[in-house]
Amino acid sequence: MLKQQKDVRHVRFGRALSSARDKTGMTQAVLGRAIGRSDSHISNVEGGYRRMSATDVRAADEKLGANGRLVRLYDDLYEDGPTDWLDNLVELQAEAEIIREWHPVLVPGLLQTEDYARAVVSAGAPWRTPESVTDKVEQRMRASARVLDGPTPHYHVVIDDSVITRPVGSPAIMASQLRSLVERVRSGRVMIQTYPFASWPHAGLSGPFSLLSSASAPDTVHVESVYRGQATDDPETVRHTGMSFSTLQANARGTRETVEHLCAMIEEHEQHV
Repeated sequence: MLKQQKDVRHVRFGRALSSARDKTGMTQAVLGRAIGRSDSHISNVEGGYRRMSATDVRAADEKLGANGRLVRLYDDLYEDGPTDWLDNLVELQAEAEIIREWHPVLVPGLLQTEDYARAVVSAGAPWRTPESVTDKVEQRMRASARVLDGPTPHYHVVIDDSVITRPVGSPAIMASQLRSLVERVRSGRVMIQTYPFASWPHAGLSGPFSLLSSASAPDTVHVESVYRGQATDDPETVRHTGMSFSTLQANARGTRETVEHLCAMIEEHEQHV
């Protein structure tokens, strides 16, 4: 279980506030005095531990010369209604410089083809209308393009053999999905390793997770389920998750062996088309 769970919205706003303050050379103490708050309060906000009031955001935006950027971000993050944790995850992914992920059940969302994503969304949420499924799939494709169309973040993922063996949608969809993974690896854009069935038990039994690293913010761990996501930059949790990923990586197939294994699985799925 994650310790000291933080609201991802607090983390994102805190990073933006810290960045805006750093650009002016203003200390936390000076900013705090300028808006009538303590330096510890500013520290807690920037650390993602506390939400800043709307009044303080407007005052900070003015003092820092942010031209409304902090106010707009605050409104976007804290507008009425539930926050889509997947949107928050995409923001964290787009801001990261290195992403390391473990996936034991499905192809990671960022690497899913449109047909594979449609099969996953339809099966995982049978109450959705066809229009709702299409909207969710398009959202996933936009997220993938936003994060992976540039040279960064560097993306390293380890996936369990069950992900490439279990048919999702149809054999044709699976073959196409695996070809897409091979193309990604061969292009050099992502590093993918597959984890053999024989290596059991393993360090990823608790479920999928992401480790997101950036030079401008603490490393963050993100874990997900069907309905929610949790993020934390608690140092102990980050260290433990990093050890888990390193163990999984060390026991997974190498990149070249992974490509050979994926190609073999493509042929196997194509035999059932």
